[in-house]
Amino acid sequence: MDDNKDKIIKKINVEKLNVVDKDGNIKMTLFGEGNIPPAIMDGEDILPGHRQDEPLSGVLFYNGEGDECGGLIFGSKRNESGEYHSGLSLTFDQYKQDQIIQVYVDDNNGDQNYGIQIYDRPNIPLPEVVERFKNIQNITDESEKKEALEKLAKGQHQRIFMGKNLNGDIAVRLSDSNGKERIRMVIDKEDIPRMEFLDEQGNVIYSLPPKL
Repeated sequence: MDDNKDKIIKKINVEKLNVVDKDGNIKMTLFGEGNIPPAIMDGEDILPGHRQDEPLSGVLFYNGEGDECGGLIFGSKRNESGEYHSGLSLTFDQYKQDQIIQVYVDDNNGDQNYGIQIYDRPNIPLPEVVERFKNIQNITDESEKKEALEKLAKGQHQRIFMGKNLNGDIAVRLSDSNGKERIRMVIDKEDIPRMEFLDEQGNVIYSLPPKL
């Protein structure tokens, strides 16, 4: 009998499974509902309690330094009256930052939106962004707080959306480096197509077909 022969396990039931490298470092985690891992970066949980109470299962990815760098999460819940929410999200993160590519589905009692999104992120480590956000919440002056939040959000914008929105429009939306939507291609729920170019203030400056 060959003791080195790979053994085949036909079935295994687990609530959480870590895939590790030869040194025992976690590279990928598969988890069932109630077992979502914490958001680890630089060896610390940067968002304590984040999504711990949500009905989520999935797979999380970890880079060579042990930082979470994306993953697949999915889940749904339905209350006694029959109302439900169902969602799925596949993300890939920028190094030491948040997601820059996301494929998602969101369904809230039949109100659906889904698509692909691409983001810009600043070259500031996410733990620093989280800490700055916490400090901003302690600012009592509302105008000062708003200014600080806008400064923090600089460089963090959705650049591309392609999918279906709650209005039933199928759309491709392209935004500039400030997050301002500049090109919009749409087929609406009445199957009427249009293409629009916008200025920095969001005004349509050219459209196909031309607006009458």
